[in-house]
Amino acid sequence: MPHQKLRLLDAGGLKLSLQRDLLRLMNVRNSLTIEEYLACDGTVIHDGLPDLLHLSPQADTDLQVLADVVRHGISLFEPRLSRVQVRAERDVVRPARARVVIAAAVMIGQQLCRVDFDVSLDDQVELMPEAAR
Repeated sequence: MPHQKLRLLDAGGLKLSLQRDLLRLMNVRNSLTIEEYLACDGTVIHDGLPDLLHLSPQADTDLQVLADVVRHGISLFEPRLSRVQVRAERDVVRPARARVVIAAAVMIGQQLCRVDFDVSLDDQVELMPEAAR
C-alpha cells in the first residue's frame, strides 16, 4: 500500500478551516432545546446548535445563554480549539442581531496561538469583516 502524503495546513489555512467549521456549526440546527443541548455530551445527531430564534439580543440574560450555547457547541464539536472564551453582545448597527466574539487558542506546529472570530447572528450566521485574526 503506497504511503499517502499527509496534508498539513499553514497558519492561514488552519484559521480558514476553523472559520468555515465554526460557521457550519453555528448555521446548523439540531432538534434539542437549549436546556437539553447544554446538558448533552454531543453526538453526530446533536451536531449544530439548538434553535436560538426566541432569544433576544436586547436581553442580557438571553445574550448569556447564547454565549453558553456557542461555547458548549465549540467544546463538543471543535476539538482543535482550547481555552475558548465566548462573549455575546448587542449588535449596535443591527439591533435584531447579536454579535458573538470568540477568542481561543489553537496549536500551530509546536506553538499555541490565539485566534479570534467575530460573528453576527440572527436567523443566519455571518462572519464580520476582519473576523478571523
